[in-house]
Amino acid sequence: MDNLDRLHEHIFESDNAACFIERERILQKVEKDGVPQGPDKYARILAEVLENISVPVNANDIILGRVVEEKPDDDMEAPCSVLMSTGHMSFQYEKLLRIGLKGILREITENARKLGDEKSKIFADNANIVVHAVKGYAQRYAMAAAQCGKTQAGQALNRVPYEPADDLYEALQSIWLVHMIASCYVGERDYAFGRLDEALLPFIQKALDDGIIKEDIVKLLAGFFIKSNEICGRATYNYNCKPVPCQSSKQYVNVGGSHPSVASELILEAGLRNNMAQPTFVVLLDIDADEAFTRRTFEVMAELKDKMMIYNYPLIVQCLLKKGIPKALADDLAFSACCTLDLHYHTYRREFYSDTIPVFCNTLDQNHFESIDSLLDAYTVNLQNHIQEYVNHKTTIAPETCTKWFVFDCLLLGNCAERCRYPGDGGTEYMLLNIFLPGIATLGDSLYALDYFVFKNHRYSYKDYTDIVKKDFNGQQSLLRELKRMDKFGNDSVADHYAERIGNAMLDAVDRLELPENTFAVGGFYSLDKDNHGRDIPATPDGRLAGSRYSENQSPVYGADKQGVTALLNSLAQLPFNRAPTGGLNVTFGRPIPPDVLQALFETYFDMGGLHIGITVMDRAMLEDALVRPERYKTLTVRLYGFSEYYINLPLWQQQAILNRTAYK
Repeated sequence: MDNLDRLHEHIFESDNAACFIERERILQKVEKDGVPQGPDKYARILAEVLENISVPVNANDIILGRVVEEKPDDDMEAPCSVLMSTGHMSFQYEKLLRIGLKGILREITENARKLGDEKSKIFADNANIVVHAVKGYAQRYAMAAAQCGKTQAGQALNRVPYEPADDLYEALQSIWLVHMIASCYVGERDYAFGRLDEALLPFIQKALDDGIIKEDIVKLLAGFFIKSNEICGRATYNYNCKPVPCQSSKQYVNVGGSHPSVASELILEAGLRNNMAQPTFVVLLDIDADEAFTRRTFEVMAELKDKMMIYNYPLIVQCLLKKGIPKALADDLAFSACCTLDLHYHTYRREFYSDTIPVFCNTLDQNHFESIDSLLDAYTVNLQNHIQEYVNHKTTIAPETCTKWFVFDCLLLGNCAERCRYPGDGGTEYMLLNIFLPGIATLGDSLYALDYFVFKNHRYSYKDYTDIVKKDFNGQQSLLRELKRMDKFGNDSVADHYAERIGNAMLDAVDRLELPENTFAVGGFYSLDKDNHGRDIPATPDGRLAGSRYSENQSPVYGADKQGVTALLNSLAQLPFNRAPTGGLNVTFGRPIPPDVLQALFETYFDMGGLHIGITVMDRAMLEDALVRPERYKTLTVRLYGFSEYYINLPLWQQQAILNRTAYK
């Protein structure tokens, strides 16, 4: 058994009820003694944490940096929010590796001097406190490494992340320490690794030039990736979360784009070697960019299954350009969590799950509509007003909150170092809003039912049909049976046209939003777990009863897709993905699928205009046995919405939802 295998075992032996006990005790003491006042208070709090936490080293560690964990004390409410970021972002790791925190601090200090205002001076003072606190923490770790005989780690931590990285090991050690501080000590979930292949390419190329074999590079990268599992454990994102600031953080690694490299290739190989729920590997695939990389992508997907997903990179770039986003930013796109799009490190992520189905139900009651067109026009206006309310209230942040949220993050985000300002206070030039539009299949099927029964065949008047829906189809068993037999989205049938129409109506609402300057809103057909929240939503015209689930992500209603995976993808390709650059589709197979079949299937889908693919290979008998004997299946993962979770740690309703998916043969 090698170090990686021992580290894997250590993660499965960890306690998901444990918190980052030292952080919590230090911050609890800060609260008890009185939170320091003044414009540098959050920088000083972070310095207090980094000066007093321990620097544990596991004998099997390849990359150093771990957090002491214990169950919370009896009187402790963990995690403490005295110090808490927003998370949900990617750092500018290329810059960190190139000039180090020392170079970033030098840049901030010089810019503050040139700007000459009080805000800039305070920003620089805070940056100075934070950078030197990180430097001191790293040097204490260097001493601990030396005492444990880890010479390479000790030498690296004497330099990074304060100094620039000299080699691949130093680069990975620098990134991990910064990532861990952000996730675990400042605190929040979903710090992503961004376009990691681009940041690491010079160091991987240097390692190869120095004669280091690919196998050793892959093992080193895998040792880095396993660290993500150490900080988030095996708890799920919505059930029995660890009482830590990063909770069950979803940490994404993006590779590929227009110029996949040897770094892209080796990162995928390391993901295969790691083969754990974290991090999620995102391939930004340009099918025409590199034939060998494309082929290897599908080979790795066939093995990694639910732990990897693929996006149609050229499609997304073109969509962003149409939005008016500058080409350099569009090309540098990244996904940072949960199928959510970022402009990489240029901004931090904002997301809003719109109430698409409640707004639709309210629109039905608004008027006696004479056609699908008039209904959709009204729906677009109502949905726009609903989303606009979010935009108006959520695109500004109070200055005090900016300092608290971004006291550490500002070092590696946006234009903060150049402008000496925090994000939300001028430090980021751009803002990207992900507007998620759940339930597209439920709404498409509803639109089809209305058109069929009311506007085309005149079986019911508009009022009569909508009254039946409002009464939850009470006494309408014959109608419900007929609705169940009707074509549904996902079968390459006439129903797909209606999903396309409702999708365009939703995206019209997004495109008509009034936005601040340099703020962009992108729509995406994505639900996360909101589809399970249908209990508060009335019945819909497709026959869905009040309080029941609606369709997940871009997928058909559970059980509605009956014509096979090719028909499914033909249906999906009708959706307006050229206007919706985010969101996700999960395809479940009932058996392992050969890589050449995956490639042929999904390349064709992307050629037709498909956006995204993630897969699960589901052995139904195994999942059912896991419900009875969970102790046998601690490593079993399944794909949820845009990431993997450990099946036995899911709530029962979600385990059942996985079993209810159509599994293609």
